[in-house]
Order: sequence, then structure tokens, then C-alpha cells
Amino acid sequence: MSTQEAYAARLEAQMRAADARLDQMEAQARARDARAEMNEISGLRARRDQIRQQIATAKKEVGNDWQALRLRVDTNWSDFRREVAISHSRFIAWDAARERRFIAHLDEAEAALRESGAKDAEVGADARVEAAEAQRELRAKAATARQSYDAWREKKKDEKLQRKLDEAELELEEASNRYAASVADVKQTGSGRKSST
Repeated sequence: MSTQEAYAARLEAQMRAADARLDQMEAQARARDARAEMNEISGLRARRDQIRQQIATAKKEVGNDWQALRLRVDTNWSDFRREVAISHSRFIAWDAARERRFIAHLDEAEAALRESGAKDAEVGADARVEAAEAQRELRAKAATARQSYDAWREKKKDEKLQRKLDEAELELEEASNRYAASVADVKQTGSGRKSST
């Protein structure tokens, strides 16, 4: 996998997390018949589509333009991600259902880490390096998410803690998607090695 392809795969994983948030926001806006919110979500989807087009271009670009294009995509992605997080925190309340989904997702991430630790010895050296990076990132994001959640649980009315929890939730989703992509790549690489021996 080339650098450009790996970069595009990472951003696609992050976009899946953003798409899930946009879908959730849209469903709740439709339920409330909130036209202004639906228009804002449509605008966010249009920005996402522009970034997807930039990624498609990045997959084809080589040479000197690659770094400039990557910087532009990274900047646009950061801005888009921040806007989705802000909109999500405005549209989606931390109710019991969201809290249960978050805890389930957090438990799932922690279980995946335990399982990965047990299976780590099975993968090859090249794939293990990539999986270890994704695993470290997921572990850090899960720990940050747990700390943010615990702090928020103590003071649910604190808006600063709310924003920190919202950001931790998004980062956990993105890290989980990158981790899943890394594990899938490890499995594909591992099964390719097994069949070639």
C-alpha cells in the first residue's frame, strides 16, 4: 500500500465516523422537523463530499504536489471535523441512550484491545508494527474517553467537560475505525503469508 493509499484509507475511516454522526444528527433533526438543522447538516455533507473529492485527487497525485495537497486536505478535514463535533454537541443531547451507546462502544474498544493483545503473537513483523501504532492510539483515546466520561459524570452541567467528552467520543470512534482497518489489513496480510508458505 502506497503512502497516498494509506493516507486515503485513514481519512476514509475517519469519514465513516463523521458520517455516522451526521446520520444520527439528521435522524434527530427529521424527528423534530428542524429545517434549519437539516440545512446545516446538508452543508456539512457537501463539505464532506468536497473532502472526498480531494482524497480521490490525492490518491492520483505524486511528486511535489502531494505534500501541498495533503496539507490542504488535512486542513479542510480538521475544520470539517470540528464543525461536525460542534453541530453534534448542539443537536444530540447526552441522554441515557447516548450514554449507553458510548459505554457500549467504549467496552467494545477495550474488549478489542484485550483480544488483540492475545492474538498479537500471530501476526508478522511488518503488520505488527502498523497494528501496534493503531493499538496505542486506540488505548490512548479509550483512556482519554474514559477520563472525560468520568469527569463529565461528576459534573454533568459543566459545558467545558461536555465539549471535552464530545471530542473524546469522536476521537474514540475515529481511532476504533483506524484500528479495525489496521486489524483487517493484518488479517489480510497474515492470511496471504499463510497461504504462500
